[in-house]
Amino acid sequence: MMDIHLDRLLNFPNVTVQSCIHEDEGIRLDLGFIKEGSHCPKCKHFSDDLHRNRPSLIRDLSIFGKQTYLRIYRRQYYCSTCQSYFTEQLSFVDWHRRYTQRYEAYIYESVQRSTIEQVCREEGLTWDQVHGIFKRQYKLKKPKLGVQLPA
Repeated sequence: MMDIHLDRLLNFPNVTVQSCIHEDEGIRLDLGFIKEGSHCPKCKHFSDDLHRNRPSLIRDLSIFGKQTYLRIYRRQYYCSTCQSYFTEQLSFVDWHRRYTQRYEAYIYESVQRSTIEQVCREEGLTWDQVHGIFKRQYKLKKPKLGVQLPA
């Protein structure tokens, strides 16, 4: 069963909120996919031949001051065209990351206004986690050498 209001609040494409669970440590939203299948990144053909389904817990922006996690099953498909396996990409989470893109951007901005230590306390993250997110975001956001910034 999907929740159209939570879907709009999250604003992620191709997923729906199937359940919302309030736990002691925060809120968990269980997400499901709207469509079956995905395009193979190698040959671009569409496949709905599901090979494996693995749960993944992704940290997102807090809701009502509570740490919020998204549980989503990462789907791996078999492409019969190029005979390879591939894992479906999520547009809101970078590959092999445990945080949404918007949560990482929020951490980066928070550290710029404060300190790593303060953000660790506020978000319940370790120093290494916050520092790693900050370094990664800095690399993504810093201007490329030789590129002129607008005045």
